[in-house]
Amino acid sequence: MTHGDGGDEAARSPGGRRARAPELEPRGDVEEDARPPARAPHAADPSAWLRFNITQTKILRDCLSRFRTTFGAEVVDIVREQMRGFEPPEVREVIEELEVVSSQLGRGSKPSSVHPIHARLVKRLVINQRREYARAAEGPRHMTTHRGAIRFLERETAVLETMMASAWFLEVAPARVPHLTDFMSIRYAEEALGASLELAAREYDEKFHILEAPTLLLPDLAYYRARCALRSCGVAVAYVDVDDFKSYNTRYSETRVDRDLLPRLMEAIEAHVFAHGHAYRFGGDEYAMLLPNITRAGAIRYLRELQARLAETEYVGIEDPPTVSIGLCHVPVDCPLTDAEVIERANLAERFVKNQRKGSIAAYRTELYREQDLMICSEPG
Repeated sequence: MTHGDGGDEAARSPGGRRARAPELEPRGDVEEDARPPARAPHAADPSAWLRFNITQTKILRDCLSRFRTTFGAEVVDIVREQMRGFEPPEVREVIEELEVVSSQLGRGSKPSSVHPIHARLVKRLVINQRREYARAAEGPRHMTTHRGAIRFLERETAVLETMMASAWFLEVAPARVPHLTDFMSIRYAEEALGASLELAAREYDEKFHILEAPTLLLPDLAYYRARCALRSCGVAVAYVDVDDFKSYNTRYSETRVDRDLLPRLMEAIEAHVFAHGHAYRFGGDEYAMLLPNITRAGAIRYLRELQARLAETEYVGIEDPPTVSIGLCHVPVDCPLTDAEVIERANLAERFVKNQRKGSIAAYRTELYREQDLMICSEPG
């Protein structure tokens, strides 16, 4: 089959089944169940095919190859080993569709075209590999400030991010591929994935010993993203900043603030997050929260309740209770960000809300997590 061929064969997924039209990715506060279905482009229209330049084609081939390897190691091989050679038909369908997309991407240094019926699978490849490319670049990236070296390290990520801003990418949901938990109970699935799913030993802030140490946030996020992904649920990271904190030090002195204000505030945060997640102290006026198994809307509600709780907390000798500004980064299973990027985006959201409207909550309205995608989603009071 040549690129641009609009025959009926191209419009079918492997196995002869006619694929369903792709679905719209939820935007902003729109609930997933309420999103309308997207229309699949007509197969006979050559302009509807997904067209990629030489560089994009080369990177997509690498994405596909790496995805095939990971999918094999984390799903296919484990199921075969544990189930005495069983290969589920849905796994075979994914493998066959990968072969079709690989054929359409072609070989050599030339552009390619992929039939739009495979857009959801291509999006899945881009999301998964964008995270891996970015993770591989993070270590070397911290070693240099050389602009040329940074551009080189981030070259694949930059190409994928260009694709992620394309209309076709934003209009479809990523393909759901079989998970290990589709074939094994959650306990056996976690055991099969090894000892990486272990929560680090707890350490606490050295000064107050109320909230957890900031060094735990990154490994904790990795732990909960892995476990929540097996359960198809999201995670949220929030940065909480006390508004006009310096004015309290000026008015009451640092000694009184450390004695009468901060311990009560941190105890209220700890009580709010108890049995729901974790809270970490990053400084005198800045804290982070990690909330596993929560939706974006649920995280916003939960953080509003935290603001209300802090407003009702009594501080001995402190006349005006402090307000807090909160930056939120919700992490669905299909989030393309690395763990370090999630934390950075939550911090960026907190700086945004401090500049725009103190005492509010800010979050991202799209799956691209750009600064221009930030929005105020909760007003003060």
